[in-house]
Amino acid sequence: MGVTSNVKESWYLRINEEIDAFCRNFDEKFDKQQQQLKACKKKNELESKLAHEMKLNLELKQQLTELNSRSGELERVCASFESLTIADSDKNRLDNAKDTYQLAKELTGVRFDFSAPPSVAKGYVKNEARRLLQPFGIDAGDSDALWALIKSAASQDWPKPLDKENVANN
Repeated sequence: MGVTSNVKESWYLRINEEIDAFCRNFDEKFDKQQQQLKACKKKNELESKLAHEMKLNLELKQQLTELNSRSGELERVCASFESLTIADSDKNRLDNAKDTYQLAKELTGVRFDFSAPPSVAKGYVKNEARRLLQPFGIDAGDSDALWALIKSAASQDWPKPLDKENVANN
Protein backbone atom coordinates (compact mmCIF):
# COMPACT_ATOMS: atom_id res chain seq x y z
CA MET A 1 0.00 0.00 0.00
CA GLY A 2 2.83 2.37 0.48
CA VAL A 3 3.85 2.69 -3.18
CA THR A 4 0.33 3.14 -4.54
CA SER A 5 -0.49 5.73 -1.95
CA ASN A 6 2.68 7.68 -2.93
CA VAL A 7 1.67 7.46 -6.59
CA LYS A 8 -1.86 8.58 -5.73
CA GLU A 9 -0.53 11.42 -3.64
CA SER A 10 1.94 12.56 -6.31
CA TRP A 11 -0.82 12.35 -8.91
CA TYR A 12 -3.12 14.30 -6.59
CA LEU A 13 -0.41 16.89 -5.85
CA ARG A 14 0.39 17.30 -9.55
CA ILE A 15 -3.32 17.87 -10.36
CA ASN A 16 -3.57 20.28 -7.45
CA GLU A 17 -0.54 22.21 -8.70
CA GLU A 18 -1.93 22.31 -12.23
CA ILE A 19 -5.30 23.52 -10.95
CA ASP A 20 -3.56 26.12 -8.76
CA ALA A 21 -1.45 27.24 -11.74
CA PHE A 22 -4.59 27.41 -13.88
CA CYS A 23 -6.38 29.45 -11.17
CA ARG A 24 -3.42 31.81 -10.81
CA ASN A 25 -3.24 32.20 -14.58
CA PHE A 26 -6.99 32.78 -14.73
CA ASP A 27 -6.84 35.33 -11.87
CA GLU A 28 -3.97 37.16 -13.57
CA LYS A 29 -5.84 37.28 -16.87
CA PHE A 30 -9.05 38.30 -15.08
CA ASP A 31 -7.23 41.08 -13.18
CA LYS A 32 -5.60 42.20 -16.41
CA GLN A 33 -9.00 42.27 -18.14
CA GLN A 34 -10.47 44.26 -15.20
CA GLN A 35 -7.63 46.76 -15.39
CA GLN A 36 -8.08 47.07 -19.14
CA LEU A 37 -11.83 47.58 -18.66
CA LYS A 38 -11.20 50.29 -16.04
CA ALA A 39 -8.63 51.92 -18.31
CA CYS A 40 -11.12 51.78 -21.20
CA LYS A 41 -13.84 53.39 -19.08
CA LYS A 42 -11.43 56.08 -17.92
CA LYS A 43 -10.29 56.67 -21.50
CA ASN A 44 -13.91 56.97 -22.70
CA GLU A 45 -14.69 59.35 -19.85
CA LEU A 46 -11.64 61.50 -20.66
CA GLU A 47 -12.46 61.46 -24.38
CA SER A 48 -16.01 62.55 -23.57
CA LYS A 49 -14.72 65.38 -21.38
CA LEU A 50 -12.24 66.38 -24.09
CA ALA A 51 -14.99 66.43 -26.71
CA HIS A 52 -17.15 68.58 -24.41
CA GLU A 53 -14.27 70.95 -23.71
CA MET A 54 -13.46 71.17 -27.42
CA LYS A 55 -17.12 72.01 -28.15
CA LEU A 56 -17.09 74.72 -25.47
CA ASN A 57 -13.79 76.02 -26.85
CA LEU A 58 -15.29 76.24 -30.34
CA GLU A 59 -18.37 78.07 -29.01
CA LEU A 60 -16.18 80.52 -27.09
CA LYS A 61 -14.04 81.12 -30.17
CA GLN A 62 -17.20 81.82 -32.19
CA GLN A 63 -18.42 84.24 -29.53
CA LEU A 64 -15.02 85.93 -29.48
CA THR A 65 -15.10 86.30 -33.25
CA GLU A 66 -18.61 87.77 -33.05
CA LEU A 67 -17.58 90.16 -30.27
CA ASN A 68 -14.50 91.23 -32.21
CA SER A 69 -16.67 92.01 -35.23
CA ARG A 70 -19.10 93.93 -33.02
CA SER A 71 -16.17 95.78 -31.50
CA GLY A 72 -15.14 96.90 -34.96
CA GLU A 73 -18.71 98.03 -35.67
CA LEU A 74 -18.83 99.85 -32.35
CA GLU A 75 -15.57 101.63 -33.08
CA ARG A 76 -16.92 102.71 -36.48
CA VAL A 77 -20.15 104.02 -34.90
CA CYS A 78 -18.23 105.85 -32.18
CA ALA A 79 -15.96 107.39 -34.79
CA SER A 80 -18.99 108.58 -36.74
CA PHE A 81 -20.47 110.12 -33.58
CA GLU A 82 -17.22 111.91 -32.80
CA SER A 83 -17.42 113.63 -36.15
CA LEU A 84 -20.95 114.87 -35.46
CA THR A 85 -21.39 118.43 -34.31
CA ILE A 86 -24.40 120.28 -33.02
CA ALA A 87 -25.48 122.99 -35.38
CA ASP A 88 -25.50 126.54 -34.05
CA SER A 89 -29.27 126.76 -34.48
CA ASP A 90 -29.70 123.58 -32.43
CA LYS A 91 -27.35 124.93 -29.77
CA ASN A 92 -29.43 128.10 -29.59
CA ARG A 93 -32.66 126.10 -29.32
CA LEU A 94 -31.11 123.95 -26.59
CA ASP A 95 -29.91 127.01 -24.65
CA ASN A 96 -33.37 128.60 -24.99
CA ALA A 97 -35.04 125.43 -23.74
CA LYS A 98 -32.67 125.34 -20.73
CA ASP A 99 -33.42 128.97 -19.92
CA THR A 100 -37.17 128.40 -20.27
CA TYR A 101 -36.96 125.38 -17.97
CA GLN A 102 -35.01 127.36 -15.34
CA LEU A 103 -37.51 130.22 -15.52
CA ALA A 104 -40.49 127.87 -15.21
CA LYS A 105 -38.81 126.12 -12.30
CA GLU A 106 -38.29 129.42 -10.45
CA LEU A 107 -41.78 130.77 -11.19
CA THR A 108 -43.74 127.63 -10.30
CA GLY A 109 -41.49 126.11 -7.64
CA VAL A 110 -41.89 122.70 -9.28
CA ARG A 111 -38.92 120.36 -9.01
CA PHE A 112 -39.26 117.11 -10.97
CA ASP A 113 -37.81 113.75 -10.03
CA PHE A 114 -36.44 112.57 -13.38
CA SER A 115 -35.81 109.06 -12.05
CA ALA A 116 -39.58 108.46 -11.91
CA PRO A 117 -41.17 106.27 -14.59
CA PRO A 118 -42.24 108.10 -17.78
CA SER A 119 -45.93 107.60 -16.99
CA VAL A 120 -45.64 109.44 -13.65
CA ALA A 121 -44.83 113.05 -12.91
CA LYS A 122 -43.10 112.99 -9.55
CA GLY A 123 -41.27 115.59 -7.52
CA TYR A 124 -42.16 118.42 -5.16
CA VAL A 125 -43.43 121.98 -5.18
CA LYS A 126 -41.18 124.43 -3.37
CA ASN A 127 -42.38 127.71 -1.88
CA GLU A 128 -39.44 129.50 -0.24
CA ALA A 129 -41.55 132.39 1.09
CA ARG A 130 -43.76 129.99 3.04
CA ARG A 131 -40.91 127.52 3.62
CA LEU A 132 -42.92 124.67 2.12
CA LEU A 133 -41.96 121.52 0.27
CA GLN A 134 -45.01 119.63 -1.02
CA PRO A 135 -44.22 116.27 -2.65
CA PHE A 136 -46.39 115.00 -5.49
CA GLY A 137 -46.80 112.00 -7.75
CA ILE A 138 -49.44 112.27 -10.47
CA ASP A 139 -50.15 110.84 -13.91
CA ALA A 140 -47.83 112.43 -16.45
CA GLY A 141 -50.70 113.71 -18.60
CA ASP A 142 -52.64 115.34 -15.74
CA SER A 143 -51.40 118.93 -16.04
CA ASP A 144 -54.57 120.28 -14.36
CA ALA A 145 -53.71 118.45 -11.14
CA LEU A 146 -50.16 119.85 -11.22
CA TRP A 147 -51.44 123.42 -11.78
CA ALA A 148 -53.92 122.97 -8.91
CA LEU A 149 -51.07 121.82 -6.68
CA ILE A 150 -48.94 124.82 -7.69
CA LYS A 151 -51.86 127.19 -7.01
CA SER A 152 -52.59 125.69 -3.61
CA ALA A 153 -48.89 125.84 -2.64
CA ALA A 154 -48.83 129.54 -3.51
CA SER A 155 -52.11 130.44 -1.76
CA GLN A 156 -52.43 131.50 1.85
CA ASP A 157 -55.09 128.90 2.69
CA TRP A 158 -52.67 126.02 2.21
CA PRO A 159 -53.48 123.34 4.78
CA LYS A 160 -51.01 123.43 7.62
CA PRO A 161 -48.90 120.31 7.86
CA LEU A 162 -49.28 118.08 10.89
CA ASP A 163 -45.61 118.44 11.73
CA LYS A 164 -44.06 121.87 12.21
CA GLU A 165 -40.91 121.04 10.29
CA ASN A 166 -41.67 123.25 7.28
CA VAL A 167 -43.49 126.04 9.15
CA ALA A 168 -41.74 129.16 10.46
CA ASN A 169 -41.79 129.66 14.22
CA ASN A 170 -44.13 132.54 15.33
